[in-house]
Amino acid sequence: MPIKNMLIDLGGVLLEIDIDSTLQKYRALRAPEAGQLDYGKEGQDLWFSKLDKGEVSIEEFADGLKESFQLQASQEEIIQIWADLLKPVFPGRIEAIKQLGEKYNLALLSNTSEYHFGIYEPECRPMFEQMDHVFTSFEMGVSKPDAAIYEQALKRSGWKAEETIFLDDSKQNIEGAKAVGIHTFWIETPDHFLKMMEEYG
Repeated sequence: MPIKNMLIDLGGVLLEIDIDSTLQKYRALRAPEAGQLDYGKEGQDLWFSKLDKGEVSIEEFADGLKESFQLQASQEEIIQIWADLLKPVFPGRIEAIKQLGEKYNLALLSNTSEYHFGIYEPECRPMFEQMDHVFTSFEMGVSKPDAAIYEQALKRSGWKAEETIFLDDSKQNIEGAKAVGIHTFWIETPDHFLKMMEEYG
């Protein structure tokens, strides 16, 4: 069947994020005996997942991260580092989304927290206004690559998996979408978005 619908990730696809810098800042605050702190495309610590699923507030997240990894920082400093993960929308993405919206039904599907959403939403609003749906993990109570988030997005949008393509920068999230029958395009680097536009735009 032809592709009619696009599910599109946000961070690393439409919006730049600086995972490396964020991790470096958190790890620099760890006590020497604290465990490994991970957040990235291949997986993440429990507290990041809890925040993305809307299970904890940003303050509870900061306190939990501080206790788990013995971070030598205040709650406010831990939250600020998390805010600094977000960078601007990639150049040309707003125009690209408008172009894609002329050809496909569009929806966002993002692992994100309510806290981060409040920061980037004003800048991303021109893109969101081109989309039929904005699906976020904190609102859905489940996160990628859990099959349930893709299934819920398809059900709520009324889309068929075989008519839908999913764009994401995380390989494990791509595999999660494939498992429920959705077509995929791996945005391995930001430049791969341009290759996707050549093929589908």
